[in-house]
Amino acid sequence: MSGHGRTISDKIIDAHTVDPTDTGLYREVRVDALLGHDATIALLVDEFKRRGLQIWDRDRVIFTNDHFSPPATIERADISNKFLRFAREENVTHLMLDRGICHQLLVENPLCTPGSLIVGADSHTIMAGGIGACATGMGSTDILYTLATGTTWMQRPATVRVRFHGALGRHSNGRDIILELLRLLGESGAQYRSLEFHDLADTPLRQDDRFAISNMAVELGAKFGVFVPDEVTAAYCTERDGHRPELVVPDPDARYERTVDIDLSTLAPRIAKPWSPGNVVPVRDIETKPVSVAFLGSCSSGRLTDIRDAAEEVEGRTVHPNVRFVVIPASVRVFQQALQAGYVTTLTNAGAIFNHASCGPCGGIDKGVLGADDVCVSTSNRNFRGRMGHWESRTYLASARTVARAALAGHISPDLYEAGSPGA
Repeated sequence: MSGHGRTISDKIIDAHTVDPTDTGLYREVRVDALLGHDATIALLVDEFKRRGLQIWDRDRVIFTNDHFSPPATIERADISNKFLRFAREENVTHLMLDRGICHQLLVENPLCTPGSLIVGADSHTIMAGGIGACATGMGSTDILYTLATGTTWMQRPATVRVRFHGALGRHSNGRDIILELLRLLGESGAQYRSLEFHDLADTPLRQDDRFAISNMAVELGAKFGVFVPDEVTAAYCTERDGHRPELVVPDPDARYERTVDIDLSTLAPRIAKPWSPGNVVPVRDIETKPVSVAFLGSCSSGRLTDIRDAAEEVEGRTVHPNVRFVVIPASVRVFQQALQAGYVTTLTNAGAIFNHASCGPCGGIDKGVLGADDVCVSTSNRNFRGRMGHWESRTYLASARTVARAALAGHISPDLYEAGSPGA
């Protein structure tokens, strides 16, 4: 569909362009917030100091100690301490020490609002699109520039409209939706595009599902993965901030490069086979394979509804004796909510292991990395070879519900979901 109006990313980039008369392909834009974590910010500290730079606005910087939290090696402890010294010397207002994964902490922060423009020193910063922000990851050199100036240069991307219709089955959620989109478009299917998600479902998607979808938009190569904000967005921000946000929505005649429609009522649980997030099949078509590790966590999952789904599956049952089931909440706040709801007790009674809210095994860091013989079913966002540990290990990506079912069964197989049941 070709129109003459503006998409969400068009409007946000236009609103943040330094020179309003600039209509070029590349724009200098002001950012509303900058996100950084220990592993990437530590890379730019020496150069920042050598140049005698200052942070442009300490109140708009969110620094999190999340990759090495707590550090598992001496080397990582030194990196963490270097990051923390820098953050404290610079009096960064939003320094989050061991409080969870940076992307979850970003969407828990009032700086992240519909219509905001955010950059981060990590590719999954894109997750903030779940509440209608344009957020993207950048390398440490670009982050160094933005940290000092509050600006960056950005090409206005073409926009692909993705529309969700129908009623989502009780066994499927946002993870299955984004895996289906990866199946349809592939890993480079939205290269430097803005994916604009339109929730037209019979029942609006949960906010946690929207975060999962936006988070993995970058696996399609997207620059932004932004939901059209609506009442779900407004309710989330109002509860968090105490007031209703302004919602930036696309024009009715916005210009889209293409449109992709997904009928949620036909969407069965999905799983991505090694070694690509785009190597997706329905669970009912997967080959039977024993698993040794089940992982529920990472910035793409590990939220309250994920933990709740897993608790529902394992209640009154026991994790298979050959499986290590690791659960890592996305933030301390999520962990506290799961504690209060009783989900932690349910899962640990079943044999699951809870670890501190942090990145953990998703990036092969700690708290459950894989050995050569391990086969893992995971709610993380990438299953590249060697991503979660040994080069010979194998990782399958799925939803929290599928991960919990595999942990109980001791394998992935076509019969994880009953034939003929809703959403199966």
